[in-house]
Amino acid sequence: MTGLLYAGIYTLQRHSNKPSNWIMNKYWLINQGGGWRFALHTDKSVRKMGHHADIPIKRHVKVKADRSPYDGDWVYWSSRMGKHPQISQRVAQLLKRQEGQCPHCKLFFKGEEIMEVDHITPRSRGGKDEYENLQLLHRHCHDTKTAQDQKAGRYV
Repeated sequence: MTGLLYAGIYTLQRHSNKPSNWIMNKYWLINQGGGWRFALHTDKSVRKMGHHADIPIKRHVKVKADRSPYDGDWVYWSSRMGKHPQISQRVAQLLKRQEGQCPHCKLFFKGEEIMEVDHITPRSRGGKDEYENLQLLHRHCHDTKTAQDQKAGRYV
Protein backbone atom coordinates (compact mmCIF):
# COMPACT_ATOMS: atom_id res chain seq x y z
CA MET A 1 0.00 0.00 0.00
CA THR A 2 2.77 2.45 0.87
CA GLY A 3 4.48 1.75 -2.44
CA LEU A 4 1.31 2.48 -4.37
CA LEU A 5 0.80 5.76 -2.51
CA TYR A 6 4.40 6.71 -3.19
CA ALA A 7 3.98 5.84 -6.87
CA GLY A 8 0.86 7.96 -7.13
CA ILE A 9 2.43 10.95 -5.39
CA TYR A 10 5.65 10.54 -7.40
CA THR A 11 3.84 10.61 -10.72
CA LEU A 12 1.70 13.61 -9.80
CA GLN A 13 4.66 15.63 -8.54
CA ARG A 14 6.94 14.72 -11.40
CA HIS A 15 4.38 15.60 -14.07
CA SER A 16 2.23 18.22 -12.39
CA ASN A 17 1.40 19.94 -15.71
CA LYS A 18 0.32 16.77 -17.52
CA PRO A 19 -3.27 15.53 -17.62
CA SER A 20 -4.17 12.54 -15.46
CA ASN A 21 -4.91 10.25 -18.43
CA TRP A 22 -1.38 10.89 -19.79
CA ILE A 23 0.08 9.95 -16.38
CA MET A 24 -2.09 6.82 -16.25
CA ASN A 25 -0.97 5.71 -19.72
CA LYS A 26 2.70 6.36 -18.94
CA TYR A 27 3.02 4.86 -15.45
CA TRP A 28 0.16 2.47 -14.86
CA LEU A 29 -0.74 -0.86 -16.44
CA ILE A 30 -3.91 -2.89 -16.16
CA ASN A 31 -2.98 -6.28 -14.74
CA GLN A 32 -4.27 -9.50 -16.24
CA GLY A 33 -6.23 -9.93 -13.02
CA GLY A 34 -7.99 -6.63 -13.66
CA GLY A 35 -6.21 -4.35 -11.17
CA TRP A 36 -3.94 -1.38 -11.76
CA ARG A 37 -0.21 -1.77 -11.33
CA PHE A 38 2.51 0.88 -11.23
CA ALA A 39 5.12 0.26 -13.93
CA LEU A 40 7.93 2.09 -15.71
CA HIS A 41 8.26 1.68 -19.46
CA THR A 42 11.82 1.52 -20.73
CA ASP A 43 13.06 1.09 -24.29
CA LYS A 44 13.28 -2.69 -24.03
CA SER A 45 10.98 -3.74 -21.21
CA VAL A 46 8.39 -2.83 -18.62
CA ARG A 47 9.41 -2.77 -14.95
CA LYS A 48 6.50 -3.43 -12.62
CA MET A 49 6.32 -2.55 -8.94
CA GLY A 50 6.01 -5.69 -6.86
CA HIS A 51 3.14 -6.49 -4.54
CA HIS A 52 3.39 -8.28 -1.22
CA ALA A 53 1.16 -11.02 -2.60
CA ASP A 54 3.78 -11.81 -5.26
CA ILE A 55 6.25 -13.05 -2.63
CA PRO A 56 5.74 -16.73 -1.75
CA ILE A 57 5.27 -17.63 1.89
CA LYS A 58 8.27 -19.51 3.27
CA ARG A 59 7.27 -21.75 6.17
CA HIS A 60 9.71 -22.66 8.89
CA VAL A 61 10.00 -25.35 11.54
CA LYS A 62 9.94 -24.05 15.09
CA VAL A 63 13.05 -24.43 17.19
CA LYS A 64 12.61 -26.90 20.03
CA ALA A 65 12.07 -25.14 23.35
CA ASP A 66 15.12 -26.68 25.02
CA ARG A 67 17.53 -25.87 22.15
CA SER A 68 19.92 -22.97 21.78
CA PRO A 69 22.68 -22.33 19.21
CA TYR A 70 25.04 -21.92 22.17
CA ASP A 71 24.29 -25.23 23.93
CA GLY A 72 26.92 -27.14 21.94
CA ASP A 73 24.46 -29.40 20.11
CA TRP A 74 25.79 -28.59 16.66
CA VAL A 75 24.45 -31.85 15.22
CA TYR A 76 20.90 -30.60 15.80
CA TRP A 77 21.63 -27.15 14.41
CA SER A 78 23.55 -28.45 11.40
CA SER A 79 20.85 -30.92 10.45
CA ARG A 80 18.24 -28.20 10.97
CA MET A 81 19.89 -25.29 9.21
CA GLY A 82 22.61 -26.88 7.12
CA LYS A 83 25.26 -24.72 8.75
CA HIS A 84 26.94 -24.12 12.08
CA PRO A 85 29.97 -21.97 12.87
CA GLN A 86 31.94 -24.81 14.53
CA ILE A 87 31.83 -27.28 11.64
CA SER A 88 32.63 -27.06 7.95
CA GLN A 89 29.93 -26.39 5.40
CA ARG A 90 30.59 -29.76 3.77
CA VAL A 91 29.96 -31.67 7.01
CA ALA A 92 26.92 -29.53 7.80
CA GLN A 93 25.34 -30.20 4.41
CA LEU A 94 25.99 -33.92 4.74
CA LEU A 95 24.45 -33.88 8.23
CA LYS A 96 21.38 -32.14 6.88
CA ARG A 97 21.07 -34.50 3.91
CA GLN A 98 21.42 -37.57 6.17
CA GLU A 99 19.11 -36.02 8.80
CA GLY A 100 21.76 -36.42 11.51
CA GLN A 101 22.07 -40.17 11.00
CA CYS A 102 25.02 -42.41 10.11
CA PRO A 103 24.11 -44.48 7.01
CA HIS A 104 26.38 -47.36 8.09
CA CYS A 105 25.04 -48.10 11.59
CA LYS A 106 21.75 -46.10 11.34
CA LEU A 107 22.46 -44.38 14.69
CA PHE A 108 22.20 -40.64 15.18
CA PHE A 109 25.35 -38.58 15.58
CA LYS A 110 26.04 -37.09 18.99
CA GLY A 111 28.04 -33.94 19.62
CA GLU A 112 31.00 -35.69 21.23
CA GLU A 113 31.42 -38.34 18.49
CA ILE A 114 34.01 -37.95 15.77
CA MET A 115 32.52 -37.80 12.29
CA GLU A 116 34.44 -38.45 9.09
CA VAL A 117 33.58 -37.76 5.46
CA ASP A 118 33.72 -40.94 3.36
CA HIS A 119 33.67 -41.41 -0.41
CA ILE A 120 30.99 -43.97 -1.29
CA THR A 121 32.94 -44.93 -4.42
CA PRO A 122 36.61 -44.55 -3.47
CA ARG A 123 38.58 -41.94 -5.37
CA SER A 124 41.10 -44.65 -6.24
CA ARG A 125 38.26 -46.37 -8.13
CA GLY A 126 37.25 -43.24 -10.03
CA GLY A 127 34.87 -41.81 -7.45
CA LYS A 128 34.53 -38.05 -7.54
CA ASP A 129 34.79 -35.56 -4.72
CA GLU A 130 31.14 -34.46 -5.10
CA TYR A 131 28.27 -34.46 -2.61
CA GLU A 132 26.53 -37.33 -4.40
CA ASN A 133 29.57 -39.51 -3.70
CA LEU A 134 30.07 -38.41 -0.08
CA GLN A 135 28.61 -39.62 3.18
CA LEU A 136 29.24 -38.78 6.81
CA LEU A 137 30.15 -41.71 9.06
CA HIS A 138 31.19 -42.24 12.67
CA ARG A 139 34.94 -42.77 12.88
CA HIS A 140 34.53 -46.42 13.90
CA CYS A 141 31.94 -46.97 11.12
CA HIS A 142 34.36 -45.44 8.63
CA ASP A 143 37.10 -47.81 9.79
CA THR A 144 34.72 -50.79 9.51
CA LYS A 145 33.54 -49.77 6.03
CA THR A 146 37.12 -49.25 4.83
CA ALA A 147 38.13 -52.69 6.15
CA GLN A 148 35.12 -54.29 4.44
CA ASP A 149 35.92 -52.50 1.17
CA GLN A 150 39.55 -53.66 1.32
CA LYS A 151 38.48 -57.22 2.09
CA ALA A 152 36.06 -57.20 -0.84
CA GLY A 153 38.81 -55.86 -3.12
CA ARG A 154 37.21 -52.47 -3.74
CA TYR A 155 40.50 -50.66 -3.13
CA VAL A 156 43.56 -50.91 -5.32
